[in-house]
Formats: sequence, structure tokens, C-alpha cells
Amino acid sequence: MQEAQGRSTPGGQVTTTGFQQLLSVLGRLLPQPLRLAGRPLIHRAGVAGKVSLEELAGMRVLSLLTLGGGGTFLSLWVLRANAVEPPATYVFILAALFFPVIGFEAPAIYLRSVASSRRRQVLRSLPDFVDLLATSVEAGLALDAAVDRVVRRFPGPLADEFRRYLWEVQIGRSRNEALLGIAERTDVEDVRLIAAALGQAELMGIPVADVLRTQAEDLRLRRLQRVREQAMRAPVRMVLPLALCFCPVLFILLFTPLLIRLLEAGINPGG
Repeated sequence: MQEAQGRSTPGGQVTTTGFQQLLSVLGRLLPQPLRLAGRPLIHRAGVAGKVSLEELAGMRVLSLLTLGGGGTFLSLWVLRANAVEPPATYVFILAALFFPVIGFEAPAIYLRSVASSRRRQVLRSLPDFVDLLATSVEAGLALDAAVDRVVRRFPGPLADEFRRYLWEVQIGRSRNEALLGIAERTDVEDVRLIAAALGQAELMGIPVADVLRTQAEDLRLRRLQRVREQAMRAPVRMVLPLALCFCPVLFILLFTPLLIRLLEAGINPGG
């Protein structure tokens, strides 16, 4: 399915700016496999419908030309103008080679950081979201009606994904496939588990409210386990900051008074 070009207006018409058209033209310079490789990044970053595959590819080409070309030109200019010695020459030559690579990958790196932040938000809000769903279903609402009720009061990327889920169900996609689509777009395995549990409940006639309540409890337990794992990694992550920041200051506080007393007594520690 081809991605939408530009941005949609309230009337439903799609508009494109001159810059977007330029990006689309530049993006078509890349081979199709490279353009299609950006589809998961666009969905996981939550910019589907705002940025097309051609525009993302165009951003990479433009970044390659600007950052890569500018960095390469600067490195070669420094080499020619200052007659750098051979060891430093190799550094500038490597920089000239790496600048285009960094420029080409910069938009993808940015989208990966956005997708990672979005994934963390989904993980944090998923247990509360499923808990509210279970409460709404227990109150007598059907699952899709409960989803529609909860997303109206639950801001964030998870609510956006479930709005898309409702749209996909309305156009004829199965509920399980729509939930699996959320898991693919957010890269969250817990959503895949919820989709599998709801699929089994629908197949075997198990009440959806019971499944959702069980899933909500399991999600909270898994979130607690992730927090404990991160807490156990904290001492290891603190070793390097302590070695670089705390230990030198401690040595200065301990040995500076001793050094001052030795100098006042006329003893030269270095002699």
C-alpha cells in the first residue's frame, strides 16, 4: 500500500509543499528496496500519513548531500590548507569517508530514537489502558465500543494506535490482525500476547472481560519485573561515572592536604 503524500487538510484533500515535492524527487533516486526499508521506521515513529517513504528517502539523500558533502569538503580543505602530518592525515581521510555515511543515516537514527521513546510510552501506559478496557467490558460494553470509549479519555501514542485499530476493524480487517498490526507498528511484544489471548478467547468462548483482567494483571507484573531488572543493572552502570567523576575528586581531597604539608616541611615528593 503506497504511503500518503503530504498532509491531509480537514476537507480530506492532500496537499504538498514545494519542500516535500523536492524530497519526493530526491527520494526516487534511491533504489526501491532502500525506500521500502524505511516503512517500519515511519510506522514505529508514529509519522505514518505525515511522512511518505519517498520523503524519508529524500531526507536521507538531502542529509547525505549537505552533511556528507560539507564534512568531506571541510576535511579535504583542512588537509590541503594546513599540510597536516601523516598520522592526522589518516584521521581526516577517515572523517571524509564517514561524513557521507553519517549524513545518510542521520534521519533514520532520529526516527529510531523517536520510535524508542514512543515504545517506552506504550509500555508504560499499556497496563492502565487494558485495565480500563477490562472495566468497560465488565460494565457491559462490547470490546470495540470499550476501546472507543477508552481512547477518548486516554491521550498518547497507544490511544492513537487503537484509533487506527478501530478504523481497520470498520473497513473489514479482523480484530486479531488489527491488534497484531499495533504490535508490529509499536514493536511491543505485550500487544502481541494480548492479541493472541483475545483470539483464543473468541475461538473458545471465554469472556473477554476475564481475559482482559488477566492480561492487565500480567502486564503489571511484567512491568514490575522490567523495573527490577533495570534496578539490578544500575550498580553496573554507575561504575564508569564513579571511576571518571567521583574517584579523582576523592583522590584530590585525600592527597592535596598531605602534599601541602610535605611542601611546607621542605620535602619535595618528586625529588
